[in-house]
Amino acid sequence: MGLGSWLKEIETRAREGLNKPSPYGIDVDVTQFLEVKEGKPSLDESRVKEVGVDLSAKALYTQVDQLYFKYLSKIPGVEVMKIEDFVESNRDEAREYVWKLIDPGKDKYTALAALRGRGGYFIRIKKNTKVEEPIMACLFMSIGGLQAPHNIVIAEKGSEATVYTGCTIAPEVIGLHVGISEFYVEENATLRFVMVHSWNKVSHVRPRTAVYVGPNGKYISYYVNLSKVKTLQTYPIVYLSDNAYTYLASIILGLEDSDIDVGSGANLNGENAAAEIVSRSLARDSAKIVARASIMGRHGKGHIDCRGLMLSDKAVIRTIPELYALTPNTILTHEASIGRLAEDEINYLISKGFAKDEAIAILLRGFISVEIKGLPKKVQEYIETVEKLTVEKSM
Repeated sequence: MGLGSWLKEIETRAREGLNKPSPYGIDVDVTQFLEVKEGKPSLDESRVKEVGVDLSAKALYTQVDQLYFKYLSKIPGVEVMKIEDFVESNRDEAREYVWKLIDPGKDKYTALAALRGRGGYFIRIKKNTKVEEPIMACLFMSIGGLQAPHNIVIAEKGSEATVYTGCTIAPEVIGLHVGISEFYVEENATLRFVMVHSWNKVSHVRPRTAVYVGPNGKYISYYVNLSKVKTLQTYPIVYLSDNAYTYLASIILGLEDSDIDVGSGANLNGENAAAEIVSRSLARDSAKIVARASIMGRHGKGHIDCRGLMLSDKAVIRTIPELYALTPNTILTHEASIGRLAEDEINYLISKGFAKDEAIAILLRGFISVEIKGLPKKVQEYIETVEKLTVEKSM
């Protein structure tokens, strides 16, 4: 199949999904974002800094709206380029990775990305390459409208790396962000993916992510939403081969009237595959949060840990853990809880000399802290900074 025929097939499949709403979250009228916004794209470095992206990184992808792109890699064994460049220069290979894990006709958001999206990063960590420093990516919306990048990450056999992506928007800009991400973790490879979101009260966000993990591979994900957002809905799925492992952690902060529906799913397709899904939801003001998690398998084991913390009387949190054991060879467990900060714990810390705000901050920090083993020191420092900012914004 030639490049033209392949792209035509993607377009045809996408058009079949244009009227399909997502089964989860609030439906959004996407037509209001189709008009190309006028204006000059510009990068707000203060917003970029808030989501933890280091613009001086040795490997970096930067995209502003659908108009401005900059990318480089000074790390041996790491390729970084725009997705269109990858498709054009590696036509046969592109067909093996682009729109393979995610159907462009799955829903109206994938369809929109396939038909109207531009940009997105292609990152390849070559065979047996071990990268200590995080590979950085920034997706920024400065003039609003639609931003629909398509990201591909390939961690080749025996490689190990961390990809850190920060997504944010200018204040009061109305936008729809639809990020398509397809990740491939090959045999004995380890990919860590950190994604930090900071939106605004009029933005709509619809990431779509799927991950394949090969034999003995590891995929570790850490997702944080640390600001108000009009609506946010995502449900990444990880497909695990023999002896593969995934750890999926999410920290969700709901503020003002945000309507958030976030989930994670793992399919234990291989022998001795394993998955852990951990979510921490904090709801303040009149925010609504639905925290989903599912593990399905014929073999292996999995555990779900969903916890919610109510920070106001008007907020709503709903947790939906789902387990599907298809054979007796699967061991799946879950625990879920929703509550509020305990007054006796606050008073105990006050009795030890802490001010009330300090006591609350300590408890919040303890609630959202999740143990992620094996993170490089620099990445752990980024996460600690993000956690601190999350606590500050939740108070």
